[in-house]
Amino acid sequence: MKNISLSSAELGGHDPQSPLRQRGNRSTRVPEILEASIRVFASEGNAGFTQRRVAAEAQIRLGTLQHYFGSRDALLLATIEEVARRYLEQYRLLSHDPALSPGARLEAVLDDVFDALTDANNVVSPFAFECWCLAEHQPAVRDLMTRVSKDFQALFSGLVAQINGSLSVDECRLRGALLYSHWEGLIVFLRRSSSTGFDVAAFRTATRVVWKAISTAPQ
Repeated sequence: MKNISLSSAELGGHDPQSPLRQRGNRSTRVPEILEASIRVFASEGNAGFTQRRVAAEAQIRLGTLQHYFGSRDALLLATIEEVARRYLEQYRLLSHDPALSPGARLEAVLDDVFDALTDANNVVSPFAFECWCLAEHQPAVRDLMTRVSKDFQALFSGLVAQINGSLSVDECRLRGALLYSHWEGLIVFLRRSSSTGFDVAAFRTATRVVWKAISTAPQ
């Protein structure tokens, strides 16, 4: 999560006096559009997510955006998939860090989660909330979120297998699902408790104990 930098300044939009960017090629233009799309979706939600708004944020013509993403739905799905890909990549790097023990890799993922979710400019939670709501009503988003969930659960299951080699494959999957469900719960809980004077440091320590217990307990 740390490598996804979306500051409050970035969410504020571009200077309307700035000139439109010249058309680039796919390798440069698509990443630029997705960056702008992520900012718009995180700051304005699904209700404010339009191709015109994203084009303005990316400082390109609407027709240029539509050349690469022919519909709002195509752009929306690509945006959600890009955010999921980045988080998965970050977690995979941590979960295979050769400098860390298997237990330390799980703790590194947990610390990355807490750092992102407790950051003053946290956009992970609002982005996730919007995705979950859309998944309840839009089959395409639901299918995408189902695939993403499977990838995250597999990652957590793999970490459990690294830590506790005595467990069966099914048991690793079960415990990976428990860790993943707890991770999703943190997205909601930490968002709701951020303004109540809650002791986040103590909660992080307690969560580390819980994750360790789930991973290391015998079958």
